[in-house]
Amino acid sequence: MEYLDVIGLLKAVQQLERNVSVSLMYSGLRLPQFRLLEVVAERGQATVTELSEQLGITRATASVLVNELIRSGSIAVIENPNDRRSFHVRLTELGSNKLGVARSDLAVFREKISRRHPPETIRLLNELAATMLAR
Repeated sequence: MEYLDVIGLLKAVQQLERNVSVSLMYSGLRLPQFRLLEVVAERGQATVTELSEQLGITRATASVLVNELIRSGSIAVIENPNDRRSFHVRLTELGSNKLGVARSDLAVFREKISRRHPPETIRLLNELAATMLAR
């Protein structure tokens, strides 16, 4: 039986994350901020709790990210009429522009890395990622 080199895979994922972070540099976003903006863009608006649940991060971490993005002008606060203790956030025009730049830069990176590997390898890696995330 052949075993998965989990340490090697972890190192490869860490390198991939560093490369993605470099790709995001021009947008002015870090990877966690990008992921959060993607969720807000998909949902239209969201609470901190909803963001933390969808991203699989703690509420405290989501709150820190939301505060950073509010300060940068990338998201804006919408008061929750049903609960004064919570609020929703939505993308601002600046946030939408940053997200567009980030998506474009990531598409270039994805194209570049995809050209380095045969389709079968890409298919297997995509299946591995989907399987591991489904757990």
